[in-house]
Amino acid sequence: MKYLFLIKESLQSLRHNILRSLLTVIGIVVGIISVTTMLGLGAGLSDNITDRFSAFATGDLSISGDLKYTDLEWINDRPYVSATLAEKSVAGTTVIVYSSEFSPSITSVVGDYAEIQKYELLDGEVFDTQSPNFSDKVLVISQDFQEAVSEETGQKPTLGHKILVDGQQYEIVGIIDIETAGFNSGDGSILIPYQTTIGTLSGTDTFSSISILLEDSSYFEVAGVDILSGLNASRNLSSDSTDSFSAQTAQSIIETIQETANIISIFLGVIGGIALFVGGIGTMNMMLTSVTERTKEIGLRKAVGARDRDILLQILIESVFITTFGGVVGIIITVIGSYFANQFLLSSSSSISIIISWNVILTAFCVSMFIGVIFGIYPSRNASKLQPVDALRSD
Repeated sequence: MKYLFLIKESLQSLRHNILRSLLTVIGIVVGIISVTTMLGLGAGLSDNITDRFSAFATGDLSISGDLKYTDLEWINDRPYVSATLAEKSVAGTTVIVYSSEFSPSITSVVGDYAEIQKYELLDGEVFDTQSPNFSDKVLVISQDFQEAVSEETGQKPTLGHKILVDGQQYEIVGIIDIETAGFNSGDGSILIPYQTTIGTLSGTDTFSSISILLEDSSYFEVAGVDILSGLNASRNLSSDSTDSFSAQTAQSIIETIQETANIISIFLGVIGGIALFVGGIGTMNMMLTSVTERTKEIGLRKAVGARDRDILLQILIESVFITTFGGVVGIIITVIGSYFANQFLLSSSSSISIIISWNVILTAFCVSMFIGVIFGIYPSRNASKLQPVDALRSD
């Protein structure tokens, strides 16, 4: 009953200074909106990057280094390997379509492309990637490349069209929508048969990486150690040498990305927390002013039997009510605002989103209450320590 009375008294006191209370609440609302929005942006950024790199990742294991076709055959013969794909980026090439020059990423491939790479065949077919001797001058273009050419020239390259790559004609045999990391891919990408590039677009027959799909992906660490050991042995290197080859897993890359995204989320949360800290300072200022104005009232209450704890609780309840109310309003505004913001971002094909999870909402609510306690405890203690005689004498 006593606590209900204290709550009632606190609310009446706040109503007597309604304008000042509202201004203080606005400070907390702005702070909570800042924190929740920043945390939501951080969560959205983390999920977006993780999802896109998960889609972009090829296979369970990736071996990098100066790799030969014999290495690909040896890896493919391992009993724990399900599929392999060797890739080599072709740099420094000039691509001309409809008399305009473009800069797509060009990759020569050989192996189980359909099993390892995530893509959708839009038209035509993908050339025979499994044959190391396939040397026809054909290529597969990505939808991004097709759209880049269309935007630049007003014409869309289709099946059968021939484009110039370093002055040589290549015929388009397929169009695919390939998964990327979700960032700007320039003028898209082009796939060319491995054998076709040797002696024309590339002076060597080596690969830069081999992607591996395992029979059981949970053994990626053991597989990586075994493959690196075998490759090093073929070069007369120690089994644990990392001078020539390295192994990476899709999971390790994604975990690294998640760690980076989490750091960004924390940084964004700290930025939002600054605004909330300012709101807390405003709350303390209001409560100190309120205590000063009510000095006689506090003295009178203590003279008729109010204890220090009762005065402390009343002032503290006022502080917590202001910050909690501001927190609830801020959360509601953030949830509604993030919904409309996501609709706009979705319509504009943006890769950014705001994710307001229940964890964020609960955290924001608890923080708003905590701010009320932290910034209200000092004014409350000052009020509770007032001596009745001194308080009644004050002007």
